[in-house]
Amino acid sequence: MSELVEIDDLRVEVRRSPRRRTVDLIVDRFGDLVINVPEALPSRDVEAIVRRKQEWIYTKLNQKEIVLRPGESKEYVTGEGFHYLGKKYRLKLFDPEAPNRDAPPLRLLNGRFWLSRSAALEGRDHFVRWYTRQGLKWITSAVDVLQERVGARPRSINVRDLKYRWGSCNAGGDAYFHWRVILLPPSIIRYLIIHELVHLDEHNHSPVFYERLAQVAPEYPLVEAWLEANGDAFRL
Repeated sequence: MSELVEIDDLRVEVRRSPRRRTVDLIVDRFGDLVINVPEALPSRDVEAIVRRKQEWIYTKLNQKEIVLRPGESKEYVTGEGFHYLGKKYRLKLFDPEAPNRDAPPLRLLNGRFWLSRSAALEGRDHFVRWYTRQGLKWITSAVDVLQERVGARPRSINVRDLKYRWGSCNAGGDAYFHWRVILLPPSIIRYLIIHELVHLDEHNHSPVFYERLAQVAPEYPLVEAWLEANGDAFRL
């Protein structure tokens, strides 16, 4: 198994060489992270180097076409549109009335998102929490079906802010998905799940990874092209 350094949502493959005297950290064209180091460099020193270079890594990842980019800020006003499972729903601000003052500040009901007017200033936080909860439920259910198709089972499923990535996994078998995933159409979400399930066994974008991916998701070139062209539209 490859030696890896894992920090937050970053996973860096460590490649050691007895002939190397310097350290070289690269982000390849697929967004994979590799650090080339001298053979005897202690692991703690390798991790320290990666930590010092985190901001540089995120800057490089942000330049890749396959990763997420931050979007423009929403205003959280009546009539504004928000995606969920590929569809756009309009927002309606409302004033809670008794006996419904204890109702959740944000709900999806009758084809609209309903947000309490008093919660509008924290609208983004409410939407992120709502998307995170819904995403965890939806993705967990989908993984139960797709893991048999792929032949890989994650140790855990987590939904959180992954900065510039749709998904990630670690060598321990934990799968991570950005909360923005749940904004996408279901077919695209299922592909992203399959992509990470294949990564549980193949930890980088090697030819072997793409061979396995093509077996379980032969449509993957079309889906990745769609994400490149349309993914930035699904954001807060």
